Amino acid sequence: MSTFYPDQLAEPTRLWDLDQRNKRFVRDDIVMSARWLASVEELNTLAEVIGVPYRVKHTREDMKANGFVVDRSKYFKGIEDPWKGNMVEAYKAAGITYIDMCNHSENHAVPNSFNLQILHFLWVLRLVLHLMFVVMMTYVTVSLSSKLWYLYVCYFRDYTSTCPLPPGNLGLPLIGETLPFLLRGRGFFDDRRIESGNVFKTHLLGKPTIRVIGASNARKIIMSENTLVESQWPKSIQLLLGDGSLTSSGGKVHAIRKKAIMRAFTNEALTGYSLIIQETVQKHIRQWCLDGFIYGYKEFRSLAFELSCRVLLGFEMDKSEKEYLLSSFETFMSNLFSLPVCIPGLGLFRGMKARKTMLKKLEENIHRKLAEGPVLGFTDALSLIMGVEGREKLDVEEAKDVSLELLFAGHETTSSAASTLILQLSRNPHVLAKIRHELEENGLGSASTDLSIAKINKLKYVHHVVKETLRLSPPIGGGYRRALKTFEVEGYQIPKDWSIIYSIRDSHETCDVIDEPLQFRPERWDEPDMPNVFHYFPFGGGKKGCVGKEFAMLMLKIFAIEMSRSCTWNVRNKKPKMNYMPVPHPTDDLPMDINMVLS
Repeated sequence: MSTFYPDQLAEPTRLWDLDQRNKRFVRDDIVMSARWLASVEELNTLAEVIGVPYRVKHTREDMKANGFVVDRSKYFKGIEDPWKGNMVEAYKAAGITYIDMCNHSENHAVPNSFNLQILHFLWVLRLVLHLMFVVMMTYVTVSLSSKLWYLYVCYFRDYTSTCPLPPGNLGLPLIGETLPFLLRGRGFFDDRRIESGNVFKTHLLGKPTIRVIGASNARKIIMSENTLVESQWPKSIQLLLGDGSLTSSGGKVHAIRKKAIMRAFTNEALTGYSLIIQETVQKHIRQWCLDGFIYGYKEFRSLAFELSCRVLLGFEMDKSEKEYLLSSFETFMSNLFSLPVCIPGLGLFRGMKARKTMLKKLEENIHRKLAEGPVLGFTDALSLIMGVEGREKLDVEEAKDVSLELLFAGHETTSSAASTLILQLSRNPHVLAKIRHELEENGLGSASTDLSIAKINKLKYVHHVVKETLRLSPPIGGGYRRALKTFEVEGYQIPKDWSIIYSIRDSHETCDVIDEPLQFRPERWDEPDMPNVFHYFPFGGGKKGCVGKEFAMLMLKIFAIEMSRSCTWNVRNKKPKMNYMPVPHPTDDLPMDINMVLS
């Protein structure tokens, strides 16, 4: 005779609930303390799964014929069950011992709570073991695929070289270490540098990559343009900036475009820009002071965007137009470093959509320039570039890409440096006091005094402050190159066609010839033996160095002067968490109180 403990099945394993979810009851109109059982096959299966050694040996038809029911009186104590007598007799007739879990007699062996706890434990243990198995198999699969991926990528090393590949990891198949790079930014590179040193390998944005750190290593990369390396930024950046940009060009094409763009950054051109920059900065500062409280980084971005549009591109916008275009530009910027796959939902797709929006506006501006010439009362950078004749002359498509590149270079990097400058002056009030003293000494203490290139160039300490800002937090963290042939750095091979990133930020911070490289100390630039080349290169170097570096320095100097002599401010969080993608900026957007100085 088999024995069936209905409540033992019902309580620890919730068979009744599972049965109820099956929606297979023969009838549901019996007294609330009893229900028809689901099919015997289902009950047997469930019992077997949870390890209960009790089996019902009858079919649904037998049960329907005999009226077998499971007593639920445990859950309805105090309710008289008129069906119980018939039910027990039916069980006995079928050869099944029925045990009432609520009103059992001493003649029956009833499982105690300890046995129920064991069943509970076994069921939970089974679940835990199953989960552990799934986790273990996932780990083994990922580890094995990563190892095979590592061997596959390393297979393309140069076996003619006696030098080994640098240390480092290559991440997961296809995506490499792109996800941790995008999520952690600088923290990713810091960890790799601690683990592997100044030269290490990784796999980023679809390319096997070697990152090099240090002045001597950076010098070898920068000074070997067109012999060992060539400029090649990540594919996503090339697609977003366009084929007509200086960044995406190389060889003779790069030289021709660079020569044309350099016309916009001569000393004569900068002289024409200075008063426009001053006027725009003063306008924004007045509004900030009226507000009394601002999020500095957001406002500096807005200022830099307006400066780039007015001075570099030569057009103005109303507030709504500016907000719309700035929103598109921020989408464009936030997706510069993306997987090179342009499908809906991914970053590159969003960036390309934003690029299309901006190019439409830039094309309108270009056609207006071609028809009317400069319209703001001065010759802007784009007008100077488009005025070039001969083989250096740009067509409309090239001009659109150059416009977008100018907007990128003049906006994002400047707003990043401006945030760092204000943050450092807040942390170091003695530096701000020295700036104000220098302005007074040179007759520039009043905000009503115009700033010319000649006057600005006399401000030696202001120059040092801006230079120290760029040393401590360069807006562009590194430069990208592609190896034209296999060569060696620090005893490691750099295989042909692999990407190379030379680090600017890490090279500055780990420089062993600068005292306390992590400290903000503008006075260090007064020292006669202060190293410069490749110990300080925030604008890169060599043939691919930044063509607009003097313009960037001019904007930052005017910004520092106007903030120092026009207002006082207090940054509420002087040690904000920093995000370094795509440029360094405070994650809290630099909340600050600001007030106008009464002169």
